[in-house]
Amino acid sequence: MPVAAKSYLPTFIGFMAFAVTYTTVVASKEGATIDGARTRWQNQHARAQLALSGGQTLGDLQAAH
Repeated sequence: MPVAAKSYLPTFIGFMAFAVTYTTVVASKEGATIDGARTRWQNQHARAQLALSGGQTLGDLQAAH
């Protein structure tokens, strides 16, 4: 006896709804975390460069030459 065809459309729609919600909530928080880490690194890098240059900025160094 042949088996009646089963529709996967409701399951697929449920999966897509979950995936969009998950991506919206979780990925946006992960992106904010990464942006914060990048900003902290850039600030730390700028402070280190300033310390290594004896307190002179790039503009100061270019004006001197």
